[in-house]
Amino acid sequence: MDRSKGEWSFAGLKSRSLLWLLIACAAIFRIILAAHLVPDGLFDDGYITFRYARNLARGFGLVFNPGEHVLGTTSPLFTFLLAAGARLFGAHYIEHVAVTLGILFSLCSIYFSERALDIASIPEEVKWTFVSLLCFLPSFLTNATSGMETPLVLFLMALSFYLYVQDRLSALAIVGGLLFLSRIDTGIWLMALGLAILFATMRKPFAVLLRPLLIFCAIVGAWLCFTRIYFGSIIPQSVVGKAVSHAAFVLPDANYTLTFLSAFIPALRFGIWGLLVVAFVFLLLLPPAIDLCKKYPLARPVVFFFPLYVGLFLASHAPLFSWYVMPPKWGFYLLAIYALHFYALRILALFHLPEAAIRALPALGLVLFFLAVVAVKREVASPLFVPVAAIADYIQENLPANSKIFLEHIGLIGYKTDRYIYDYMGLVTPETTRLRKAYGPSWLPKAARKYDADMVVLYNADIPVIQSTRDADALWFQANYSHLRDYVLPDLTISVFLKNPSASASSRANP
Repeated sequence: MDRSKGEWSFAGLKSRSLLWLLIACAAIFRIILAAHLVPDGLFDDGYITFRYARNLARGFGLVFNPGEHVLGTTSPLFTFLLAAGARLFGAHYIEHVAVTLGILFSLCSIYFSERALDIASIPEEVKWTFVSLLCFLPSFLTNATSGMETPLVLFLMALSFYLYVQDRLSALAIVGGLLFLSRIDTGIWLMALGLAILFATMRKPFAVLLRPLLIFCAIVGAWLCFTRIYFGSIIPQSVVGKAVSHAAFVLPDANYTLTFLSAFIPALRFGIWGLLVVAFVFLLLLPPAIDLCKKYPLARPVVFFFPLYVGLFLASHAPLFSWYVMPPKWGFYLLAIYALHFYALRILALFHLPEAAIRALPALGLVLFFLAVVAVKREVASPLFVPVAAIADYIQENLPANSKIFLEHIGLIGYKTDRYIYDYMGLVTPETTRLRKAYGPSWLPKAARKYDADMVVLYNADIPVIQSTRDADALWFQANYSHLRDYVLPDLTISVFLKNPSASASSRANP
């Protein structure tokens, strides 16, 4: 296809055939991996959204615990899509719906990324290497089958990029509104798009932007009005809970910074010296990024996005969850591949070698393909044991339907058992956030006493504070709960405690 005229050609037909071949291979890998993970093997946070969706489909409203209007899911849009799927296929198929949508969104993000880069006239070698990476890099495979909203986020980002390069601003405004509903950190991508649009329309009348701006503001405004009325706040409790439990908005230390940046540049093995490795790589990326902006101005949103995301993420000291680094990875890998292309051309010119040698760059796709084969084979061959699933089975078999559970990983247990949940992190239990703020490190025994749950699930890091001989609330816990069993994992021990049958609720006292 001629990119400037949109006419079909033999080269364009070959290009489309290659794209669909890559997408088909990517789909096979994702389906094989998904079949191993369902049921019970998806990311735990995904099950939080599943429970919201199931309650919505059942007519209980957008709630985690029926009757409590708390926005603890990070993606309202994905919740609505899952709720629609639950109404169509049945609430017990939400896992299957989520994984199916994740795979489809992942494949669509590959398609629209290729289309956008093609229209932006990005060099073919860069484009196909990047597309191969989206198809086969193990982290993108895992993301597509996680049950999380991240595949939806990446799809809408790729779609919005495609609409941007086509200058379809009204459609872009609608997709931008959906992005805002898909996850809050997409605001950074929207900022990057906004900056690129401002640069592109500086000499055009403001009226060009007025209609898209009104469309976007109408979508966002309508949602914010709903959240204010329905939840009592426009700020999701999931954001508040994570911010408080993970000490957000403090200056990041060297370890935090290196851990986050190692998601893009594997420098953690070098210890503190890894920061110098990262800084050196970022300096190497700077000339190619400037060159990309100059030669291919339609790619500017991606160039703006990565440093914006890194800067704002570090400034906010956000929790280091793998699903938060997938959007910036999408941008970073395009920059990194272009940098390889940029420096390879200069090395070829330095040694007077033919530039045609650069066409070997997409051969990296074969390496990525075999990496995907190894990753999927290893994942499928490993037994799937999820301790929280075993705990959920115990609850279903031994605890009454009106029992209450206090724990951190509320997703799978909450979804499978349908019991009332007290949330350790405060995503769906605002009182936890208040206790954390009020009592600091000693909050946990006070929360356990206040909630007086039928089961408490703790981690090895929690045990010392709950075994204190000086804290009155810890002593209360020791007198009223019995240790059921431990689940020992390589880097974590999960301890389960049951309320003693003889323990009276009247023994509680508000902290």
